[in-house]
Amino acid sequence: MTSRAELIRKLEATLPEERFEHSLRVEKVAVSLARKYGVSVKKASIAALLHDCARRYRPPELLKLARRIALKIGPIEEFEPKLLHARLSAWLAKKEFKIKEADILEAIRRHTTGAPRMNKLEKIIFISDHLGLRALAARNLEKAVAESATKTLKYLVGLNVPIDLATVETRNYYLLKR
Repeated sequence: MTSRAELIRKLEATLPEERFEHSLRVEKVAVSLARKYGVSVKKASIAALLHDCARRYRPPELLKLARRIALKIGPIEEFEPKLLHARLSAWLAKKEFKIKEADILEAIRRHTTGAPRMNKLEKIIFISDHLGLRALAARNLEKAVAESATKTLKYLVGLNVPIDLATVETRNYYLLKR
């Protein structure tokens, strides 16, 4: 696996400062939750650091890269290309940062919309990206996933924009699981 120091160096050189600082904050929360829930701290650290590595690109560039690598682009991603950053971050993690572990790549891929039946690492990265849910996540990981998806949906409804169905499916799955 790539060392943390090497990841930090590459991310600092490629991400806007605000996004780099965000990734460090997400890593801090993810590592804390990984310790609590018995998940590999190293994997949580790597996934958290790289979860937004494609955010170095602006939305038109995300679309261009997705087309170049033949990534399937849905109509909602076409409307809001920023949604592509999760799948493109997983792709960059594999191609550029040489991450081979499927669970790390999947946690990165799912960090924006979530998904039903996520494993602990995926839930941790999903929640850690929504920094205000740390206390709830420390008590109940699955309630925190449902609350995170709920907050995202409320925000998007308020903006009156199309919503990726994966977020709705994530919320419903974890609400019903309670």
